[in-house]
Amino acid sequence: MPIDENWLQEALDYRLRELAANIIRVVRGAGRPDDIIDQCNEVLKAAIEYHDKTQRFVSDQSVAMALHLKPEQIRDYESFEGQRQLALRKMVKGSLQVTASRLLDQRTQENRGESEIFEAYRDLEHLYQVLRKQREAELRAARAKPAPRRKPAKRKTARVKRRDEEGWQRKEKGG
Repeated sequence: MPIDENWLQEALDYRLRELAANIIRVVRGAGRPDDIIDQCNEVLKAAIEYHDKTQRFVSDQSVAMALHLKPEQIRDYESFEGQRQLALRKMVKGSLQVTASRLLDQRTQENRGESEIFEAYRDLEHLYQVLRKQREAELRAARAKPAPRRKPAKRKTARVKRRDEEGWQRKEKGG
């Protein structure tokens, strides 16, 4: 892909993401609804410019890649944090499914999204229950541990006692 084609693709990708993000925000109750039509025009202009300069249409794969949510990096899938991120990722996908389905009044698809959200919620809840039980067990173990034993004091021998008494007596006499 020549540099010009890369630049054109990146410009189109950015406009697509900007439009998609604004639409999602508007559906959520925020965003800029007055910008949506202008953003649609910008996407269309970028697609036409891409076609005019490359003599090809933008592929559906490149559009999908531009709008694909890039998942955060998970280093350890078995760790608490890895499992938590997987559950949150599933919740986001389910939420997007529910939102899109409600826009088109597609009850079956909406139910699928809700199922995905609740499954992720149950996964997350289980994860926190396991963590809570681990912490409680650690606290119980820490409380059950006997305190470190102090060394018994050495008994003073008769000679040491006498020396101590003599030392006190001298101090009292001023000597």
